[in-house]
Amino acid sequence: MGNQILQVQRPRKIRINGFIVDPSQLKLAKWIFQTYPETAENVKVQNQKLKNTYMKLLCGNIKTLYHTPLRKITEDELSKACKDLSDLTQAGFTLDWLESKVDKISSEKKSYEERIVELKQEVKQLKLTVSDLKGQRKKEEAKLKKRPSWIQVG
Repeated sequence: MGNQILQVQRPRKIRINGFIVDPSQLKLAKWIFQTYPETAENVKVQNQKLKNTYMKLLCGNIKTLYHTPLRKITEDELSKACKDLSDLTQAGFTLDWLESKVDKISSEKKSYEERIVELKQEVKQLKLTVSDLKGQRKKEEAKLKKRPSWIQVG
């Protein structure tokens, strides 16, 4: 066999609605523009690299907000998503639909966290009740031991 030359090609970038995206983001970018066509209608950014960066940022936030289980989304990630959405909105993106998703996630996390606090309080109260009952049992056991043996039970 002769020497073979292996050529490695960079993945092609794909243009969609004025943005250049990686092939890995194509499906998501298509979904954005099909589902929410108004998303980028007001973007006035001329710098192509900056536009592409914004699209990458948008795709990253969508992946986090739509594809990460609620219990795994951290407060830092939610805070970052809010900041990113603010930056994207200032750049001209219309993202009411994504902002409502952030609000929904924040609200759900808050209600779950509040429920966890309630449950912890209930557990604490139950532990106190158990402790009180154990104390009462020990008192009764002590009374039983002090009782003369000639007294019949029952």
